Amino acid sequence: MIRPKPAPARPDPVDNPEPEAESPPQEEDEPDTLSKATGWLRRSLNLGKKTDINPEPGSEAPQPGPPIEEEPTQVMSLFDIEEAERTAQQKPRTQRVPIRFVLKFAHGPQVTVGEMPGIIGVKPVSEDEPAEIQRITVDDDTDTVAPEHLEFGVKNGVFWVKDLKTVNGTVVEEPGARPLQCIPYDTYSLVRGSTVTLGSLSFTLH
Repeated sequence: MIRPKPAPARPDPVDNPEPEAESPPQEEDEPDTLSKATGWLRRSLNLGKKTDINPEPGSEAPQPGPPIEEEPTQVMSLFDIEEAERTAQQKPRTQRVPIRFVLKFAHGPQVTVGEMPGIIGVKPVSEDEPAEIQRITVDDDTDTVAPEHLEFGVKNGVFWVKDLKTVNGTVVEEPGARPLQCIPYDTYSLVRGSTVTLGSLSFTLH
């Protein structure tokens, strides 16, 4: 009796679990396009303005820029402030040439005078003479010139004379004009080349 061969043993199944079906990738939450556009527009309009502390949801907060370093305030004293104001107000001035006149007397002497007022007469110069007045002392043998006969000065570059109420008076004569008797204490402006007669003395203005 023939016995049938036993069937070959089936190999034990290897544990090879079927790969699990991959779950579909979860879609990331896409940002709201409208919110993005609104945030970009808002940032563009706020360019250069103060950053909003509480931005609206959905908009990106702008990144703060580097801190601006402020220069420290310089401490100035009251003297420094006044000196700065005085320097700002000062304007460069051109140096003015001082005005000079020459009085040439007919009997010989000549005197140079400036803008300082003065007096002409036979009165001698004293030690207590004011420094603001230039006294010109003349010699007069005829006794026709008063101790303080004539006052003179310069105003706006023009030479003037004034008779101090003398007995013999003062006469002025400009070039090409008739002689003019001066009224006491009235001021008479003269041009260069004029002649002034006081008593028996006279001088020409140069």
